[in-house]
Amino acid sequence: MLAGAIVLCVFATSVLSGLVGMAGGVILLALLVATLPTASAMIMHGLIQAVANGSRVWFIRKHVQWHLMPLFFAGVLLVALIFGTTRITWSAPIILIAIGVVSWLPILTPKGIGLDVTRPLTTFICGLSVTVAQLLVGTSGPLLDAFFQKTNLNRIEIVSTKAFTQTVGHLVKVAYFTWLSLQATELMHHLLNAGYLLMLLVASLAGTRIGTWLLHRINEVNFRRVTSVILAILGTVAGASGVVQFIEQ
Repeated sequence: MLAGAIVLCVFATSVLSGLVGMAGGVILLALLVATLPTASAMIMHGLIQAVANGSRVWFIRKHVQWHLMPLFFAGVLLVALIFGTTRITWSAPIILIAIGVVSWLPILTPKGIGLDVTRPLTTFICGLSVTVAQLLVGTSGPLLDAFFQKTNLNRIEIVSTKAFTQTVGHLVKVAYFTWLSLQATELMHHLLNAGYLLMLLVASLAGTRIGTWLLHRINEVNFRRVTSVILAILGTVAGASGVVQFIEQ
């Protein structure tokens, strides 16, 4: 039952992410964190999302803004080094609450604050902040989106560039939580096996291809409007779920 539900969720969320460049990973993470041990959920989510985002990059690779990557990766590397020596983790309810907060950030950011990822300092800060979100919350899509809301990039440039940064972020997350599990000698969930992961990756690739096809058929105005609505819904549901779980503990 759980195995089938995860496969369906991976496919549906990959379609969603391929279309708007975010949101799908947040939904998937909320499901995994609620049903699997934290480390297993983070590793499974990271592998699936790395493939989904990586394939999205390949499908629209000509639109990636490669000139932003050096400063972005400088921020990623700094955070990875800090977390590698401190081994910080959060419980599932706190992660869900954090997902809710992060999801609302782009919506609540005042219009006067120009988080434009194409500015050098902002690019570096983006690398820092989204990597912290990846390693603490498990996802950084909504936060990353805040850095693209004020840019002059078109929807395909936004989706492709975000996809590449997310691919790297998820791989860093997989490495981090695998290392934490080895340090704690924690057993992985039984679903975290090669055969099942292959099934999830196929579902992810299929969903991403369909979502990318739909991306070319949505205009700029609707793209930004749909993104805001999805963020609001996700933030509310994930945050409320986390609060309920925290109270029940």
